[in-house]
Amino acid sequence: MWTIYTNMTIAKLKIYHFRNIDFAEIEPSTHFNFIIGDNGSGKTSFLEAIYMLGHGKAFRHQLSSRVIQHHQPELILFSNIISPSGKINSVGLSKSRSGDNKIKINNDEGFKLAELAKLLPIELITPEGFDLLNGGPKYRRSFIDWGCFHHYNEFIMLWNNLRRLIKQRNALLKNVHNYNQLRPWDKELIPIANQVSQIRADYINQICPEIIQTGQEFLPEYTLDCQFYQGWDEMEDYAEILIAHFERDRALNYTTMGPHKADLRLRVNNIPIDVLFSRGQLKLLMCALRLAQGEFYAKQTQQSCLYLLDDFASELDLTKRALLAKRLKSTGAQVFISAVDQEQIQSMVDENDKIFHIKSGIISA
Repeated sequence: MWTIYTNMTIAKLKIYHFRNIDFAEIEPSTHFNFIIGDNGSGKTSFLEAIYMLGHGKAFRHQLSSRVIQHHQPELILFSNIISPSGKINSVGLSKSRSGDNKIKINNDEGFKLAELAKLLPIELITPEGFDLLNGGPKYRRSFIDWGCFHHYNEFIMLWNNLRRLIKQRNALLKNVHNYNQLRPWDKELIPIANQVSQIRADYINQICPEIIQTGQEFLPEYTLDCQFYQGWDEMEDYAEILIAHFERDRALNYTTMGPHKADLRLRVNNIPIDVLFSRGQLKLLMCALRLAQGEFYAKQTQQSCLYLLDDFASELDLTKRALLAKRLKSTGAQVFISAVDQEQIQSMVDENDKIFHIKSGIISA
């Protein structure tokens, strides 16, 4: 029996000058929302606009100039977000071509992107999401850090300090001649590195059983192994690692070991899954990871996050689509799904859901 949690939902959404969407206004369902349109119609842009409300950036393009309409100086996003307690928060985000963000929450200014992310936690499943499994470690670190950010209040400050110190250390490596010149920075870096690594390890220890269980449901023929790598040998002291690797770091002009090299290693019978699995299996496992993370978040916070699925039918047969839809329905979360053809999602639609059609950036219910 599934537990239905209260959820943070978007009650109203307005989009101005975002990619090929000049203007759109919708009032989505608190359950499933389907966005149907041909390739290039703007359905992915619609999902990207929602994603930007929770992250301050799009998921396909990092440069503001790529998502702001070419004849406009900025894009504007506005939403009414209903909290689990029933409170309505009005949220506005504008982004200029220079990348500057202006954030308003309940008409007050001066908020940071981290406060948007706390207000609207989002799990994203896209065709590009394969990077989570067959891309570099940075994609899996982002997966880990999403969870750490939402479950440990102190994490964001530690993570920001870690990034600052690593950046400063890398700059200093270009000019120092002996390790003693780095000691003051490493003295500050080491305890923060250990704290970040401990939080990550604690989070992974908690969520790995959820990942393994969900992976078993999606791919019952495999037993997944899930291990956290902190960025250096856990049996060695990080202070000694930095000393031992100083000459190598100086030659390369960057810090070769540390939390910025952490990874989540997923294997079956000691074989990396990106070597063993087909594209369809990787899509299923990627969905399993996102669902496991979202469901773990719901259990810990007693509220659901929001799910965005772009190109729902890609790489999945009817049986697997039905399995994914069932798991998503069971969360009670607000979900936005894009598809090319309404037939791909027809079996999933019930009386609580809404279908939107989009053509040349124009959305209609």
